[in-house]
Amino acid sequence: MRPEVLAEQLAGRLRGLFDPLVLRVAALETAGGQWAGELVAVRERLAELDARAPVPGPAGPPGPPGRDGVDGKDGAPGIPGLRYLGVHVAGKAYDVGDVVTHGGSAWYCGSPTTDTPGQAPTWQLMVKRGRDLREGKP
Repeated sequence: MRPEVLAEQLAGRLRGLFDPLVLRVAALETAGGQWAGELVAVRERLAELDARAPVPGPAGPPGPPGRDGVDGKDGAPGIPGLRYLGVHVAGKAYDVGDVVTHGGSAWYCGSPTTDTPGQAPTWQLMVKRGRDLREGKP
């Protein structure tokens, strides 16, 4: 088959495929022209609404009542949470739920005590000190 004939047949087939699409685009463009005025009005109205200050809506229903806490802690009354108190101070009185650091580790107080962490069963190790990898130290 000669190239000219092949090209002509291919062009005819492509026209057959694209003609419906071209007609549809033309129809949409025509329809868009009919709506152009209304579209401009909608854009103007949206611009007015965007420029307006917001108006708060009505208050919603009240939420469920919260649980009573003890000393500002969440949970059932009498059940302590964790309170981080910083570095352990020798001789200071600690209570259940207190957390301190001592020797680079974090310790939890399981019962009232004035003992030093690591030397009494009242303290429980929470986080063990890791290796010191600062410059100059192995």
